[in-house]
Amino acid sequence: MIDQLRDGKVKAFAKHCYEASSVDELRAASEGPADQAQMEHWDLSKGQWEEAVAAALADHEADE
Repeated sequence: MIDQLRDGKVKAFAKHCYEASSVDELRAASEGPADQAQMEHWDLSKGQWEEAVAAALADHEADE
């Protein structure tokens, strides 16, 4: 999923999420509100943040 992302910022954040977070952490993130600090740091909208987390989670689940 990450490789299919077109937006460079979203793809970079998704790769970061994949490498830095466990499946459980990503599931929790996807079910809760978007992380404002991460959105500001990575200059992402709420939709971009959600797309990146979903892609990272999908790739993690595919690897299980």
